[in-house]
Amino acid sequence: MHELVIKGGRVALDDGWAECDIAIDDGRIAAIGTGLTGKSVIGAGGRWVMPGGIDAHCHLDQPVWGGAGNADDFESGTISAAFGGTTCIVPFGMPGPDMTTIGAIDRALDRATGRAVIDYGLHAVVTMGTGSDVEQQLSQLAGRGIASVKLFMTYQGFAVDDDLFFRVLDTAHTLGWIVMVHAENDAAIRRTRQRLIDLGRTDIRYHVVAHSETMEREATHRALAFAEMTGARMTIVHVSSWQSAEEVARARTRGVDAIAETCPQYLFIGAADLDRPAIDAARFVFSPPPRSPRSHQHLWQALIDGGIDLWSSDHSPYFFADKIARSQTPGFITTLSGIPGIETRLPLLFSEGLLTGRLTLERYLDLTSRNAAAIYGLAHAKGRVAVGLDADLALWDPTATWTLGHAALHSRVDFTPYEGRTVTGRPTAVLVRGTPVVADGKLQVQPGFGQFVERTAADPARSGKPVEETTPWLDA
Repeated sequence: MHELVIKGGRVALDDGWAECDIAIDDGRIAAIGTGLTGKSVIGAGGRWVMPGGIDAHCHLDQPVWGGAGNADDFESGTISAAFGGTTCIVPFGMPGPDMTTIGAIDRALDRATGRAVIDYGLHAVVTMGTGSDVEQQLSQLAGRGIASVKLFMTYQGFAVDDDLFFRVLDTAHTLGWIVMVHAENDAAIRRTRQRLIDLGRTDIRYHVVAHSETMEREATHRALAFAEMTGARMTIVHVSSWQSAEEVARARTRGVDAIAETCPQYLFIGAADLDRPAIDAARFVFSPPPRSPRSHQHLWQALIDGGIDLWSSDHSPYFFADKIARSQTPGFITTLSGIPGIETRLPLLFSEGLLTGRLTLERYLDLTSRNAAAIYGLAHAKGRVAVGLDADLALWDPTATWTLGHAALHSRVDFTPYEGRTVTGRPTAVLVRGTPVVADGKLQVQPGFGQFVERTAADPARSGKPVEETTPWLDA
């Protein structure tokens, strides 16, 4: 007799679909089979039982940047994530001005404690203001369950120079960490931005020009060359274009441990969406910006064939008035970059990827939970429906058709770029560690239920070998 049994669902297992029951004891999956009995039972007839999603790239309750703070804290952000079928997130310990990397992690942990309703980890972030002891800071954080660090190649106050870039890569290689990189060429962006301003071309449509595909491609190539030189593992976050995706593919042929992440906005929003009246167009401003139909097609194919490894939201929550700086005619130089998406991430891919047959079940599970768990050190606890792992589950009604819109979502952000889009499939119950967090359209737990999850780094001995340590005359 188990504590809880989920009965009669169509369960997404590693080797495919199965009509079976799932037994849960002490928050973990205790058995998978038929005829299981429990003190409590959740009937899952007609529903698909999926692993809870892992969103490994989102922003919550960060220090004020660009004159505006985040609309979502760890309470509202994790509630929104849960209603979208996500059971674990890994946001960033984002530093404020002159804040150390450790100080930023401490701040994020303080903000999350007592507020989150689902489980969470944290990524470290290194900037030029991190301090001279970056190696020591990262090593200390490794002992606290942090296993990844993010670097920016653009944005004033965040972009790192090449010397610091290499120091972080070398340290990460030693620790078995993965380095996440926002890859855009900062000098090119500043140059083009100023030329557009000088020409008076500040309409929102010019955001695409100021952050061109070429600028992203060049930075992606350079970042991956740095990974090749150091042997570090690297994720290129929010790959937006065919050009950047091809750079990742080329790096892999050279043996670089390169991972590619994309986000819904790069499949469902296009550059043409910025060519609207300013107030409307502002809903679609994020960086890198939306791209061309060619890039949409290329990224869909990469999702299908494995060229893209991760499907993340890059949830960047701002109230709309703050996003446009309360202007009635916002331009690309004054509009804050970033859109919400923590709740719509899975429904969009479930509807347009899994249900349409574009994606196999295997690819869908890889993109939405399994790869994130494996890449970011959560596989010991999360990411799959398997005995011994946390009972993080989402029960989906695959026939539910509904319309995405601000009124239907749970983020405090007062707009969504997907307003009016109809999708099929919706999570009707979401469990974290065997406890229903969402059921019958209502939140079932109190803020603070969510726990910090310590992540595990990879074995440094299995990391790539720095290119300078190879023997040149043996390298064909």
